[in-house]
Amino acid sequence: MRKIYTLSAVLALAGVMAAPMPVVASDYPSDTVRIVVPWRAGGGTDTIARGLAAAMENIAGKAVVVDNLTAGGGNAGHIHVKKAKPDGLTMLLNGSSDLNSPIIFRNVPYALEDYACVGAIYQTPTWILAHKDQEMTDFGQFLERAKAEPGKLTVGVGSLISAHYVMAAALLGKNDVDARVIPFDGGGPLKKAILGNQVTIGVIHAPVLLDAVKKGDVTVLAAGGSLEGINYEPVRGTKTIDAYNTPVKIGVTRGLFVPKETPAEVIADAAELLEKAAMSDDFKAFGEKFGFAPIWWDGETFCDFLQNENKEYRQIKADFID
Repeated sequence: MRKIYTLSAVLALAGVMAAPMPVVASDYPSDTVRIVVPWRAGGGTDTIARGLAAAMENIAGKAVVVDNLTAGGGNAGHIHVKKAKPDGLTMLLNGSSDLNSPIIFRNVPYALEDYACVGAIYQTPTWILAHKDQEMTDFGQFLERAKAEPGKLTVGVGSLISAHYVMAAALLGKNDVDARVIPFDGGGPLKKAILGNQVTIGVIHAPVLLDAVKKGDVTVLAAGGSLEGINYEPVRGTKTIDAYNTPVKIGVTRGLFVPKETPAEVIADAAELLEKAAMSDDFKAFGEKFGFAPIWWDGETFCDFLQNENKEYRQIKADFID
């Protein structure tokens, strides 16, 4: 027996079929997000982390807190994130070269494979600075002085497991210069040493101390890569280190990482938030003040970059340091 449907029943059925499927909104982040920085407060990575955290907080509507876990030369921060609950609420913010360098130079209790990349948000070259009282205008003058006074000049670096040291060692080795490398406990203490004229030169990531450069208290002598993207025009033409017999590029790409066990969908949610924050007006304003415009690389692009940088730094270590 054939069923007979009333007009109202047909319309009701059609309405059900035409109605859009309910959209399940992600509740990420469900709680406070903690950004772990394995460096002391006051350095470049910490400053960027705090600028990013404010932008993320405005978008997410949840608190975003920066934790400086620096014990063990930064091991504490890396281990903390490695062992964190894989819910996307605890993330590591570090520079590519500052993550790779300890892995290359020391037997540390973590590896690149312990983390999943969420994305990269900031990229700058490393530069060489000198206090104005050193009366130097370019790195060539440092080389001349160092050769005339072997063993007397000093080069400040953030640590002996950093891109700062990779660059310093490459420059000294390639130019056959005898100068003392002085390691500090991160970028914050190194900044103070440069400002206090406690080292002949300092190797640190741009644009740290840009305000002091603008005031004339500190001079940029050379850079590990082009400074064309910096917002302070007078230093855009600074020579790169390949002009000083060192044909390598040294810089840092800062990004965020989560434990490797983090589910793909959680990483995707975190990446969506991070991209919005990186490209937000708030973070762009931070970049304008700090010195360079933000970037956005997705996790796959960032991880590929990390692996390639790791290979390049190992080659630099073999050529200039070992």
